[in-house]
Amino acid sequence: MKKVWKLVVSLAVIGAIVGGVKKWLGGKPTPLQEEEQPSTAGGQMEEQPADETFDESELGGEVDPELLKILVDPGDKGPLELSEDGKWLINPRNGYRYPIRRGIPVMLLEEGEKHRDPSLIREVPAEESSVQEQETPPTAGE
Repeated sequence: MKKVWKLVVSLAVIGAIVGGVKKWLGGKPTPLQEEEQPSTAGGQMEEQPADETFDESELGGEVDPELLKILVDPGDKGPLELSEDGKWLINPRNGYRYPIRRGIPVMLLEEGEKHRDPSLIREVPAEESSVQEQETPPTAGE
């Protein structure tokens, strides 16, 4: 019986220590808990709100000029232009802006849509659009 009481007291002390450490850490979730996402009753994952803020200091950086030549908009497959400040790749046909973070262009359509600037939309010369059509390989029906 004495061993049982020692075990119970030991478990209580360990539980108190763990509780104290959690309280001291401010109830911050562990990395495993952060990765877990709550699910809805239907079994589908809840949509997380979009992070509207980002660190402006991460924008920009040296991008290989050869890479800039071959990058195209993921939506319309047209050419992109580098912004004057070197922080964005801009599609002048729809105003989408793709951020360059630490020298890496983020070419996700969602990013371009999220950072769209309608004031950047301008008429694209017919030469650019005809170049794009010429580079498109013919289909079997043509």
